[in-house]
This record gives sequence, structure tokens and C-alpha cells, in this order.
Amino acid sequence: MSEMAKVSTDRARQAGQTAKQEASATAGQARQGAGAVVGTAAEQVGAVTGEARAQAGAMAGDLRARVTEEADQQARRGAQVMRQWADDLSGLADGADADTPAKSLVAQVADRGHRAADYLDSRGVGGLVGDLEDFARRRPGAFLGGAVLAGIAVGRLAKAGSKANGSGPGPDERPGTPGPGSLPEDAAPPQLPGREA
Repeated sequence: MSEMAKVSTDRARQAGQTAKQEASATAGQARQGAGAVVGTAAEQVGAVTGEARAQAGAMAGDLRARVTEEADQQARRGAQVMRQWADDLSGLADGADADTPAKSLVAQVADRGHRAADYLDSRGVGGLVGDLEDFARRRPGAFLGGAVLAGIAVGRLAKAGSKANGSGPGPDERPGTPGPGSLPEDAAPPQLPGREA
């Protein structure tokens, strides 16, 4: 091999090594740059997630405070109404003529109404809910039975209230009889079943 070919081979080898070193350095820099970008993006995502979590927690706290405040206001209003009813019942019991079972019963109901109103005023909704949870833990059967009875009572009251408001069927609106809002017989289309031709 000639001297010149040897020098050319050495130069080519050096050029290849230099290119390889530069490529390796460039790849290392690219890797570092990509790692920095990924790290910055991860930090940004973490910051945004933390901020969103903090805002969601603050909103949940605000909502809880508003709901609690509204529930306490409703409880105070309910206590006022209950106290008024109890006062009215006490007036009825005081105005009764003699000691009768009805007078005694009305007086007891009035006394319980006053105690319930005082309880609502002093404990609020939070105390009521806490006491109900304690009772449900101690006596789950009695709690469930009371909830069923309360549901039945509310359903009956709602049904009675709808009938009193006139939303139930009236005496002229029995099923099968034409009422004031029904169509005359000759207005029905002839293809309906049961219509005589």
C-alpha cells in the first residue's frame, strides 16, 4: 500500500471518528434538550393539576358552606313555624273548660312542639343530622322503620293535599264517562275500535 493511500485511509478514519463523535455529541445534546422539555412539561402539568385541584377544593368548600347556611336558615324558619303552632295549641289547651283527655293531649303536643323548636334553634341542621346518624348506627332497624313510616306519612299528606287542591278526579270525571273536556261521540274518527258504523 502506498504512503498516499495510507494517509488517505487514516484521514478517512479520522473523519469517520470525528463525524461519529459529533453525531454522538449532537444526539446527547438532543437527548438533554428533550429531557429538559419533558421535565418542564411535567412541571407545568403538575402545577396546572395542583391549581385545578386547589380551585375544585375551594369551590366545594364554598358550596358546602352555602348549603349549610341555607339549611340552617330553613331550620330556623321551621323552628319559628313549629313554635307558632305549639303556641296556638297551648292557647287551645288553656282555653279548654275542664281537664279532659283532649286538653291533656293538646297540651302534650304543644309542649313537644316547643321542645322540638328549641332543639332546632340550638342544634341546627348539623346537630339534627348528627343525631340521626348516631341513632341510625345504634338502632338501624328502628331508623329504617321510622323512615318507612315517615315516607308513607309524607306520601299520604301529599296525596291528600293534591285532592284538596282539586287536582284529583272530580265526581263528573269518572273513568268511562265523558267529562267536560271529552270529545263528542260524532267527533271520533270512524276507524277507531269500538266505534259502531
